[in-house]
Amino acid sequence: MKILMISFLEGKLAEKHPTYFVIEVGGIGFFLQIPLSSYDSAQEVGASLKILTHLHVREDIMALYGFMTDSERDLFKMLILVSGIGPPMALKILSGTSIADFKRLISGGDVGGLTQIKGIGQKIAQRLVLELKDRINTIPSREIKGVLETGKINRLDEASAALIGMGANPLQARKVITQVLQNDVNSLPIEEIIKLALKRI
Repeated sequence: MKILMISFLEGKLAEKHPTYFVIEVGGIGFFLQIPLSSYDSAQEVGASLKILTHLHVREDIMALYGFMTDSERDLFKMLILVSGIGPPMALKILSGTSIADFKRLISGGDVGGLTQIKGIGQKIAQRLVLELKDRINTIPSREIKGVLETGKINRLDEASAALIGMGANPLQARKVITQVLQNDVNSLPIEEIIKLALKRI
């Protein structure tokens, strides 16, 4: 059996949606399913784009998945090797939390924290911890762009937790709070930071 390998695509971003991209390469449009983190990292439609890929082959389908970083793709490939975790669930995990937070939950055996990710129940969370705990640290953490001062990191965690409690996606919550804190509002009360963040969601 011959194995078709597609490591990356480089072309024009023809369509951009939170769950998929269409990349035009040589007059052909490639449909790639993506995690939300890759959507947030990509440029606008019409821009040139190089995206890492994983081709998932089953008897009845061939599906192409796209990732903006090695860490996203590496974690995706690790997740789909876990019993009961297919590509759709792996994308939900990548879309529902940051890589750094997921590594922390797995390393700490935090089953309860994992069940806060949409689609993960108690049994799947336990299985993830059991099968990934010894391997998860081989995945580099993908940090949010922009460096925050140490004093702002605690405020990031506190404000993000508040937004998540209001129903925000964990990855989106950390992203918008980071953007707010980049504007040097460290002296504002947490309540005001949360209000500013809510306007960006």
